[in-house]
Amino acid sequence: MEDFLADLLASGRDEMYLANLRCRLVKLFTDCHWQYPKDVSADSFMVWRGAQTLAAKTLNDYLDAANALLKWMLRASRLEANPLQTVRKVKTAGRETVQRRALGDDEVKRLLETSGPRRVVYLTAINTGLRRAELAALQKGDCFLHGDNPCLKVRASTTKNDKGATIWLNDEVAAELKNLVPVGASSNEPVFARIPDMDRFRKDLEAAEIPFVDGQGRRADFHALRHTLATNLARCGVLPRVAMEFMRHSELRLTNKTYTDVTCLPLAEAAEMLPQFLQKKGTQKRTCESDADGHSASRTVADGVRAQDGKSIDNKGGSLIPSLAVADSRELEVVHPSGVEPETF
Repeated sequence: MEDFLADLLASGRDEMYLANLRCRLVKLFTDCHWQYPKDVSADSFMVWRGAQTLAAKTLNDYLDAANALLKWMLRASRLEANPLQTVRKVKTAGRETVQRRALGDDEVKRLLETSGPRRVVYLTAINTGLRRAELAALQKGDCFLHGDNPCLKVRASTTKNDKGATIWLNDEVAAELKNLVPVGASSNEPVFARIPDMDRFRKDLEAAEIPFVDGQGRRADFHALRHTLATNLARCGVLPRVAMEFMRHSELRLTNKTYTDVTCLPLAEAAEMLPQFLQKKGTQKRTCESDADGHSASRTVADGVRAQDGKSIDNKGGSLIPSLAVADSRELEVVHPSGVEPETF
C-alpha cells in the first residue's frame, strides 16, 4: 500500500486524495483481516459490505480503493489476478443519504448580494461547475479573460477526472474575475485567496434567507451549486450532450438524472406549448403548427411578432433571432394575441 500511494504521489495526485485512499484501505485490511494478498477475496469483501450501514456511494468508494491497489499490483507484477474483479458495485439510485437541490434564480441573486467578497467564488462555481478543490487549485495562469472568448483552462492535475478542460465564461463571470486577475499577473498565483468552508457557506445561506435543508429534506450545500448549473443548462434548452460536456461528466445519465433538478424545469410552460385540438379554428393558441409537408414547427413567438404592414415574419430557422436578422430593416412591433401570455423565457 505504501508503495502504491508513493507512486500516486509521484504522478501528481493531491495529498487529500491520498489520505482518503489510505483511510479506506486500512479499514478494509483491518475489518476483512487482509494481511497478505492471498487473504483478499470477493467473498470476504461482500460479507464485510453486507454488514455495513454506510451509504451506497461510500461502499462503492471502498471497492474503488481496493481495486485501485490491486490493479496497480497487477501492473507491477506483484499479483497474478484481481480477486475483486467479479464484485459489482451496489446501486446508488434511490439510496442516496444526501439529496441535493438546485438554487432558484431569486436565491442565487440573494446569495450573491449578501456574500460580500465571496460573491465571485459563488458566481464562478454556479457558472462553471468547478468543485471546491478545483476552485482552490485554479491559478491566474489558467484564466484567459481579456480576449473575445473568455475561458478557463483547468489543468488535468487539478480536476477530479484527471482530464484538462476548457470552460467558457459569460461576460458577467469574466468581468468579475478580471478584478482578481489583472493583465500581467503572476501565472502561478491562486485566483481565490480562500474558498469558503462549509460553516462559512451555511452562514452565507442564512444571511440570504436560503434554507440549508428544504421541506423535502434536500440540501443546498456547496456542491449544490454544481446541481444549479446543470439545472440552468436544461432550463436554457442546451442540448443534453453539450450540457454533459460542459459539466465534464462521463455519462449523460449523470447529467440528466443526478444533477438536473426536475422541480425547477418549466413543465407547466411545456404543457402550454402542446397543440390544442378541441377549440374552433382561428381561436386556439398557435403553439404548434404543421407545415405543408406535415412537419411540426413552433410558432409561439413568431405569432406575436408582426411587421407594421400586417404580414407575419416566419421563423424558418428554428429560432426567432435569424428571422429578425433578415427583417432588420423593417420596423417591427410586438403584438401579444388576446388571451395568450407572451413567453418570458
